[in-house]
Amino acid sequence: MTEQLDAVRTAIDEIDEEIVALIWRRERLVRLAGGLKDDDAQVRARDRIDEVINHVRQTAEAQDQDSTVVERTYRAMIDAFIDYELRTRREDEAQARLDAFSRS
Repeated sequence: MTEQLDAVRTAIDEIDEEIVALIWRRERLVRLAGGLKDDDAQVRARDRIDEVINHVRQTAEAQDQDSTVVERTYRAMIDAFIDYELRTRREDEAQARLDAFSRS
């Protein structure tokens, strides 16, 4: 039993490494998208969140996965990315003000 559990845990660790790499790719795209948005309301776009949730639920269902687990995971991830995007927008705005001040 222990060997099997260890093997399963090793496989989970490998999957987690893949997931982390995908999250990093998603983070880069979120940051790029954030630079294309005009305001915080576009960051919090509820319609887009609904689209993403519907898409991942349908994808999960098509793969015979538990769509509730997928939705809950995505909602947590989306909330974290919204916080990240808002924070980076603030940092970018602050840097732009500092740059403008330095040039004056």
